[in-house]
Amino acid sequence: MTEKLPRSVVEPKNPRLNVSRGANLPHVPGIRVGDYIFLSGMGPIDPRTGERNHGPIAEQIRTTLSNMRHMLESADSSLERVVRVHVVLADISHMAEMDRVYREFFPVDPPARTAWSMQLRFGNGCEIECVALAN
Repeated sequence: MTEKLPRSVVEPKNPRLNVSRGANLPHVPGIRVGDYIFLSGMGPIDPRTGERNHGPIAEQIRTTLSNMRHMLESADSSLERVVRVHVVLADISHMAEMDRVYREFFPVDPPARTAWSMQLRFGNGCEIECVALAN
């Protein structure tokens, strides 16, 4: 029999960012298993109000990546420990703008990444998830 790895839910320190709980969605914001943290897809939620930020795409991406940083810090990790990112854009023509903002958060040796486009719920222009090493 294999040993079961301990698993714990990652909750944001800012409760306004726990959209999955507030919307009664069937997932948690993040989960820690062993040495890894897996964050669910996050959209552009304003951390001050808990409302969706449907402004320009650069602002949506910046907000989402800032919230991802907050989630990782809530789990005692950081952006520097991210090993994998998955970005979904509602409009593929926003790829260059996404790359520009993404470099603000990962300026050197960025993590592995996949980016693609599809229709997103709630009017979001982006959704981002990641895998990071725990500290």
